[in-house]
Amino acid sequence: MSIAVLPSYSSCRFASSECSHESSLPDEAVQEPPTYSFQPYADEETVAFTPRMGPTTPNGNFVRCWPQATLILRDQDPEARLPRYGRGGRVIGELGLKSTSKVVKVTATLFGEMSLSVADCGTEEVILVDKSQVLWQDDEQDVQQNRCPSILPIYIQFPQVYQLDGKNYRLPPSFEATFLGLPALFARCIYTLSVTITRTRSYRLASWTTHKTYITMVNFRPRSRPQRPVVLLDSVFASIKPLPEEWLQVVSTMDTRFNSGMRPIECHFFIPSVQTFGISDSIPFHVQLCSSIESLRELLPPNCSLLKPDMEDSTASGSEDGHAPKRRHSLRADSFVIKVSIARQVAVEMQGKRRFRSFTLGTGTMTPVPPFAGSSRPQQMGCYDMKEGDVVLDWKGEVKCWQDVNTGGFASGNLLVKVRASGFRKL
Repeated sequence: MSIAVLPSYSSCRFASSECSHESSLPDEAVQEPPTYSFQPYADEETVAFTPRMGPTTPNGNFVRCWPQATLILRDQDPEARLPRYGRGGRVIGELGLKSTSKVVKVTATLFGEMSLSVADCGTEEVILVDKSQVLWQDDEQDVQQNRCPSILPIYIQFPQVYQLDGKNYRLPPSFEATFLGLPALFARCIYTLSVTITRTRSYRLASWTTHKTYITMVNFRPRSRPQRPVVLLDSVFASIKPLPEEWLQVVSTMDTRFNSGMRPIECHFFIPSVQTFGISDSIPFHVQLCSSIESLRELLPPNCSLLKPDMEDSTASGSEDGHAPKRRHSLRADSFVIKVSIARQVAVEMQGKRRFRSFTLGTGTMTPVPPFAGSSRPQQMGCYDMKEGDVVLDWKGEVKCWQDVNTGGFASGNLLVKVRASGFRKL
């Protein structure tokens, strides 16, 4: 049985400026590293295939045409507007020149910059990445003897970190946010791939060089995976008791006005304890309100499906004046909606000051969970200090980001982007 040995690869071919001994290496040692894809090419076939969850590396090409050159980047979605790369991604492709006459140098540069601006704090610009690769250069300045090839390979890799004030930070994703309030706030992280073609020109006894630069935007989308999946047994309510470690409980109290005579409403919000999700994931949650029926009537509209008529009648019989409460209406199950929102908070810190803005990324509609307000379940959901006469209302639901959201939360130097649940609101 023969064993196939994979060829060795070297990065010297793609870093000619750093490897002065390139010409002494054999051709087998400077081959370009191959790219792999689960999709077969035209001359290949699939013998065995095991599908996997999540996105996969495409095997298409991104093509950008300019007047003097054509850029082709591999492992891209051909229908995408811009090329996309992940953490430590490799920019691999070719550059085709329409005319190689009098070309003395061709350079490709991967550049990234973070720009921050706050109206009352000033501006700041940070270089995230600045890597150049000399695709071809005529060291002898003899364009007649050393003619530039018409096709040049490109290989540039994204760095893992960048430095700011002596500290290393992870490279932030492509991001842009503009807020026109007071004070105005602007944050942007952009990445570009530029190609510079240098030609020599001459007229009579004078000669000079000209530079032509072509630029294309690049999307940098690093991914982070959760440490474990979300364990859900039918519903959040059914999973809390057998798997309490899988859920995070957040308790908040909604106070009442002074001398209102109403009891505060205690809100219990349950989400998966992993707290790391994919951008397209649906996040399950459970909301529980604990208080007196009078306080819940003030918070919820009179036609809420959880406030049944029999509950109003039983409460009315215990009132001091013997009359029924003022809020008595025919109730419908679809007349009230509570929504939980995912909010993004963008914080910029400059000159010792922090400014932040928040906006919504997505909403999820909630549905009531029976039994209704007439039967309290304090021991099942963590409400152990309920007073006599208090009731419990429950809702369940899922929330996810809108389809146009393509960036999660990250922290990079003076820019902090957090994604969190913004609570629930009445509609």
